[in-house]
Amino acid sequence: MTTGCSCEPRRSKRHRDAGTATAEFAVVMPAIVLLIVVLAGAAAVGFSQLRAFDAARSAAREIARGEPQAAVVTEAKKHAGQASEVLVRSEGGYSTVTVTIELPAAIIFLNEVEAAATARTEGDRSSTSEAQSLPAAGALS
Repeated sequence: MTTGCSCEPRRSKRHRDAGTATAEFAVVMPAIVLLIVVLAGAAAVGFSQLRAFDAARSAAREIARGEPQAAVVTEAKKHAGQASEVLVRSEGGYSTVTVTIELPAAIIFLNEVEAAATARTEGDRSSTSEAQSLPAAGALS
């Protein structure tokens, strides 16, 4: 007694397709892992760059307030980490702080990030203050 049900052909087709989703996932999985690794590396570089910028700006503010160089370097290392390198240069009434942070070895496309900030040095106003304190030539009568 045949009922005319077409269930048998469907079962055989399902049986042939069994495991295709697993095979497709196995092919796509390395690409997904690679994408996650690249995104994590980019995030690490971005966060390190932000730390370097923050450290350089903070140290430049210290210079602008007239703090000694030791305090400036300490402030920069507080924000960037003790393994960072801090370089302070002064020229023409302005000081530039450069902060370099070395990246982890796992990030193979970049070794370090660097940021710089410049600030006017507070103590270099002596020539303008002397000019303002001198009386004008015609004022002495």
